Amino acid sequence: MKSFPHFELQATSIQTSFDGFNSVFPETSLKLSNGDIVGITGMNGSGKSTLIKILAGVLSARQGNIQMHIDNVLIDKESFPMHIGLVAPYLELYEEFTPLEHMGIFCAMSGIQADVQDALETLHLTGLSAYEHKRIGTFSSGMKQRMKYALAMIRKPIILLLDEPSTNFDHKGHELFRRIVQMQKELGGGTIIATNEQAETELCEHIISLS
Repeated sequence: MKSFPHFELQATSIQTSFDGFNSVFPETSLKLSNGDIVGITGMNGSGKSTLIKILAGVLSARQGNIQMHIDNVLIDKESFPMHIGLVAPYLELYEEFTPLEHMGIFCAMSGIQADVQDALETLHLTGLSAYEHKRIGTFSSGMKQRMKYALAMIRKPIILLLDEPSTNFDHKGHELFRRIVQMQKELGGGTIIATNEQAETELCEHIISLS
């Protein structure tokens, strides 16, 4: 797999509110570049998922600025999702489709340049090769979590955003999570992990606490 180009994600003084008055989390800044693994921690309700959604471009911040540069070129915010892979409990899967069908639809809707071979390699990476023609609705919760990783990785994302990354995983699932984070680092990508699990924060070189 090809290494990623030089990049930098800079989030400065990010803050948001759902009612216009009370901030969801304290004013937060972070920087991510090649090979970085950053952890976001905080008690339940502290805004970890909200911050991840803002970084992914799913939500807008009421305050602050987020910039991404790739090879010193400023990336417009509308293009952020093309460079970001997101794994999160709140992401929905199309359970009536097979993994191959789902990935084909996902790539077509997202403008991702990927073929069947790319999809097969991604399913192999996430341990779903034997289930490529099985309907996702028949999957266990752990297999569905693996499918979310497959959809994130088919992008070949320069930035990986992982919100509660081991949800529904057994021991082998935890190994997959660690393997993907390590692979992302070795390729020069960046990873942000929202978690309170010690085994996951131990992978991070820098921790941002929202508590």
